[in-house]
Parts: sequence; C-alpha cells; structure tokens
Amino acid sequence: MTVAQVKKEQHIVDYLLYCWQMEDLVRAATFDADALRNWAEQQAEAEGTHVEEEVRWLLALAEDMKSSGVEEQGHCSQVQETMMELAHLHELLVGAMVDSKYLEAYREARPLLDELTKRLDRDMHPVEKLSLGLYGWLVMRMKKTEVSAETESAMVGLRTWANELAKGHLKVYYGKG
Repeated sequence: MTVAQVKKEQHIVDYLLYCWQMEDLVRAATFDADALRNWAEQQAEAEGTHVEEEVRWLLALAEDMKSSGVEEQGHCSQVQETMMELAHLHELLVGAMVDSKYLEAYREARPLLDELTKRLDRDMHPVEKLSLGLYGWLVMRMKKTEVSAETESAMVGLRTWANELAKGHLKVYYGKG
C-alpha cells in the first residue's frame, strides 16, 4: 500500500490535500523522474510502505499531470475526480441523507467560507473552498509562517467539517460508521 492509498481509505480530505502537496512536489522537482523516484523511496522508507508502489504512484501522478496539462498549475484528472466525488458527497449529506452532524459542522464553517469567497476571484463549490482553506493553512504551517489566533480559531471549524465529510465518505463508500 502507498501513503496515498492509506490516506484515501482513512480520511479522504487528507488524501486530497496530500495529492495537492504531491502535485506541488512534482512541479518543484520539474517532473524529473530520478528526483521523484528518490523522494518516493525515502517516503516509503520513512512511512514503512512498499517502495516500488510509492515510486509507481508518484510517477503515475506526474504522468497524469502532464496528460491533464497541469504542469504549472491546476490539478490532474485523478485529483479532480476526487474533488467531484466530494462535492457530490457533500450534496448527498446536506440533501437526501440529511446528516445532522455534517450539517452542523458545515454551518459552523460557513463564516470562514464566506470570507474565502470574498477573497477568491472565481465561484467554486464549498468543498473546493474547504480544501483551499485547509491547504493554505497547511502550507503556512509547513513554512512556519505565523498564523493569527483568529485564523487558527476559524480553522477549527474547517477541520471539524473536513472530519465530518471524511466520516460521510467512509459511511457511503466503505459502509463504515
């Protein structure tokens, strides 16, 4: 199993953010197969996953990025498919399934989503806004950029909503929960 497979089966939002991070890594490595192979081998060793599977997954991601035309920005087809799957799941959880815990978490996150909407130059699905907010926060933390107490507080709502979305994914797609 790869790190991506484990994340996908345990927490779909973490998987999506991991894929975004790996897309950025592929771009930073300028699609150099040797650099990507070396990184995947180190990742497998650190995470205790299968080396060749990690290498195959990362090189396949790089190839998907090229064939999707997202060498400089954007997301490859497998990542876009996951985003669409989560958008559909969101609609299911607020609609036909009426998951009350999910609805509550989503409502709690709405103020930050509204703030993100004001800052973005395009309309997008709430789940994409969720992902952008979480990824931006993740990048800030990786860069050790100071995050205001207000932002940290707002992120609690996004993380709670992401966790409820992941639980819904486990329930709908894996029959867990």
